[in-house]
Amino acid sequence: MQLCGRTLTSVVDGNCCRDFIELHDTSKAVASRWESILGENAELYTFVNPSRAEFELVGFKKVLGLEGEAFSKKATVFDDYSWRDIRCSGCKRHIGWAFYHDELQQCVNTHVVDSLAAKRAKEKLLASTAELERKTEIVRQELDGHCVFAAAGWWTYEVCYKQEVRQFHQEADGSRPSDWSMGVYVPEGQETDTAYVGTDVVQYFAGGQHCDENGEMRSTKVVFQCCTSRPKTVSVEKVDEPALCSYLISVCVPSLCETDPDEEGDSAESEQILESCKAEFEAAHTDSNVPATFATLRWATVIAEDSSELDWARRMQFTV
Repeated sequence: MQLCGRTLTSVVDGNCCRDFIELHDTSKAVASRWESILGENAELYTFVNPSRAEFELVGFKKVLGLEGEAFSKKATVFDDYSWRDIRCSGCKRHIGWAFYHDELQQCVNTHVVDSLAAKRAKEKLLASTAELERKTEIVRQELDGHCVFAAAGWWTYEVCYKQEVRQFHQEADGSRPSDWSMGVYVPEGQETDTAYVGTDVVQYFAGGQHCDENGEMRSTKVVFQCCTSRPKTVSVEKVDEPALCSYLISVCVPSLCETDPDEEGDSAESEQILESCKAEFEAAHTDSNVPATFATLRWATVIAEDSSELDWARRMQFTV
């Protein structure tokens, strides 16, 4: 049986997911129901997020979608696991989460640290001023004098290069009943956040609208980078809020994706480390059903390939 994710108006490739599994831990589920389309005695489980919104989850060993880069344990519904978002590779819509066991993460981190130590000389070169200046110039040529917009539900985000970041809701008539600043550009050398080390181009924005929750002004860090999703145009990949009224926005700049062979080799090595750690984890947990990794899709985004919901597509005829 094949299942596939769907958007509101279109159906994604029928091979988008595979390997259905029963969820190993349902202790945080608030409800369940039988779902015959998944097989005999298969159940869907309902969970609740911190906003009290309910969602049904279905588990898979692997989902072929775009995984986010950042891990989080915030509001996880599976103890001992970190998660990252999974988005549809075609429409970029959020469809579920990928979960990684803490022991697996520890193994990966240990191997990565060892690898980084062995490549210290190379990392220093990649983080050199010359490399950062090269990327900074690419971003300037692409974005100087321009703004990038991204809609996410009720809100629209506006990122203006070296100017300001804003968040607003726009009505059909063009009015903006909710519109506030997430920070104005902080010139180079005046930043207070110096924890970031790397070659991605970063801009800081501070002094935005007052935040009632903590009494501080809204602030934003914008990272311009080559994104794994490889969009064709400059676009906002995601907007996160790692701390209250403090935002992190990732902007994809396709022209930054001209990687050299060494960088591509690093990506392959990371995949090898992950697979090696998975094997170690599985060898240490042969007597349990605890997976090293697994994925969950929101049932609302899943549809069976032989479902009657696709009858309209089967009836379509195309002529040339």
